[in-house]
Amino acid sequence: MAFCEQCGARISSGAAFCSNCGESTAVSTAVPLASLPGAFGATGIPASAVPADDLAGLSDKWRRRFAAIEKAGGERTRWWRWPEAKQLIGKEKRLITSNLWAFVFGPFYYLYLGLWRKAVTLSIVALVVDVILGMAGDALDFPIDHFLWIVSAVMFRQCANVDYYRKTVLNRREWW
Repeated sequence: MAFCEQCGARISSGAAFCSNCGESTAVSTAVPLASLPGAFGATGIPASAVPADDLAGLSDKWRRRFAAIEKAGGERTRWWRWPEAKQLIGKEKRLITSNLWAFVFGPFYYLYLGLWRKAVTLSIVALVVDVILGMAGDALDFPIDHFLWIVSAVMFRQCANVDYYRKTVLNRREWW
């Protein structure tokens, strides 16, 4: 069993970040991170997938977000499904799903983060959803056109933190 050197909280054996303070555990675990069978829990991702230097440059806010994502289930976390949701408090849930920059700037924020594949995919999905909702609004004679922008804004807001976690911690660059 390992403890965080920053706050003293108990850390699960495969966590890359402390779930209490967000401190990187690459240095603070009792067992070297490279020797763990699946460095990020049950994901099966080898420990060498993320160099310690990449995690060292993260801000405290991203560390807290990543710690909350790992506490929620790591790679298996999606905005609609959290395997370990009962362990999360409201603040941790907001850390996973709330990203003001992604809400306001959407695909441009994704491009800034280096997630161009996800930006393209989510933009296409948002466009398809907008077209379907627009056609439904026309069929029901309900002017929904004024509210369609919110669909894509919420999609980007909900997905941004977990997508950046997959890129940064798991070194995965996927289309979906």
